[in-house]
Amino acid sequence: MTDKKEWQSFSSILKEVLNLESSPVGISCVKEAQEGIPQEKVRICRAFLKAANGETIKINKENNACFGAAWHLGFHKIGNPKVAGMIKKFVVEGEKLFSSYSALDKLISQMGKVPDNSKNSFLLCPLEKCAVKPDIVVFVCNAEQACRLLTLVTFGDGLMPKIKIGGPTCRMALMYPLLSGEVNLSFYDYTARKMCNVEKDKLLVSIPHQRIPQIVESIDKCTAGRAKMEFPQEFREFLQRNKGGRP
Repeated sequence: MTDKKEWQSFSSILKEVLNLESSPVGISCVKEAQEGIPQEKVRICRAFLKAANGETIKINKENNACFGAAWHLGFHKIGNPKVAGMIKKFVVEGEKLFSSYSALDKLISQMGKVPDNSKNSFLLCPLEKCAVKPDIVVFVCNAEQACRLLTLVTFGDGLMPKIKIGGPTCRMALMYPLLSGEVNLSFYDYTARKMCNVEKDKLLVSIPHQRIPQIVESIDKCTAGRAKMEFPQEFREFLQRNKGGRP
């Protein structure tokens, strides 16, 4: 029996400390074929939930079930202006997620370019089952758990993540943190929430894997982990002298 990989051991620690209902999801962008993994059609927004609940999923241009994700994940380029126009019309007039085409164009301009992943796959699985080191780790969690994760992220260096929200789930929960190395938060785009029956209190926190060891190391030092809040003696005395709330 092989020893656990470091990142696999992190899963049980994070689940216990944060009281997560499901596993953190390790995601890797892989070039080589992954044998023995079913490739039924799947939407990436649903794959996050499936992987959090124990499944191992590989998604690529052959089994991707979402037309929008085909572009956002880099499986296909939209070279035909008519097709691009049709998609925009659906988003603005069908999904009704933007008030105008100019509003949609502004959002698109803020998302950056996506590399060609037409020959690559994204491998999603519970962190404790990841055979290969993941590129990012996605947490399906509630607001309090997200708060604790973000606090643990900033505990070491005090640098606030460059959070970007408002775009498609696949782009903001996977591609943005993967390409930028930034921690990000996604509420799921509203269409994805409805299609995947996402629980009302759930959102996604995406963390580049290289930040995870630092988070685990901070757990016993930070109150967002296991540490207890303390009031230094001089601060307690100050509060006693200033019960009226004036400094």
